[in-house]
Amino acid sequence: MPHYNRQLHEAEQRAKSRRAVENGGHSVIIDLHVHTAYSDDFELDLGETIERLQKRGVGGLVLAECDFVPDLDEVQATAKEAGFNVFVGAEVEANQGRFIAIPSDPNQESFKECSWLPEEGLPDLEDVIAFFNDLGGIVIAVHPYLDDGEAFLGDEVYNVQGLAAVETLCGVRGHFPNDRALEAAASLGLPNVGGSDTGPKGERLGHFATAFADDIQEQAQLVEAIRNGDAWAVEIRPSDMGRGPGRGRGRGRGRRDDRR
Repeated sequence: MPHYNRQLHEAEQRAKSRRAVENGGHSVIIDLHVHTAYSDDFELDLGETIERLQKRGVGGLVLAECDFVPDLDEVQATAKEAGFNVFVGAEVEANQGRFIAIPSDPNQESFKECSWLPEEGLPDLEDVIAFFNDLGGIVIAVHPYLDDGEAFLGDEVYNVQGLAAVETLCGVRGHFPNDRALEAAASLGLPNVGGSDTGPKGERLGHFATAFADDIQEQAQLVEAIRNGDAWAVEIRPSDMGRGPGRGRGRGRGRRDDRR
């Protein structure tokens, strides 16, 4: 396992921010881990979620519903009305834990139909990565060290081939899982990204997100920026992550007959 140096890593992050400014880039902050009422156990609709993020200066979000892809026309109509960039991925529950997968184009039929899901049980991570690679997309390990009784990746993150990034700032319960995720990302040389994971009542929105060196307007552009490491996790304001419930029990995947 490569040696991890926190001071060196933090210096590299600061240097990346300076280079973005010096190069005249129009940076943007995007929450890569957002759930709405499309997923079980989350109360805010997309419009309410956008409003809360706008108040915190966040410029976009990745809609990552739980093994479910909502109607894209409905999503984009809401985004257009709010003047806000909404990109569409999915939070995938695999045998090895949870992951956010983002295709380069969400309009691909196999993505809209959630075709990464087997008829029974959960998919293996290797199959999920292969599926989204075929769609020109990426797979991100989210809260890989969060042990709340469900499957989590843990140190297996060091053995996985094909991950595009690791979520190192997430609004779910405690700093220790984030610190371990940051160590893994730095040791593996993978981009580190951030997201709120929303919270059942939206209480985590506006805490953690991802900064991009350039303005991101298209989903393919977002995917490429993460793949190239032109993005990094940011804390928007201090938060007490010890409060509130964990990531949610029974939020599960969307019903198959409701998927569009």
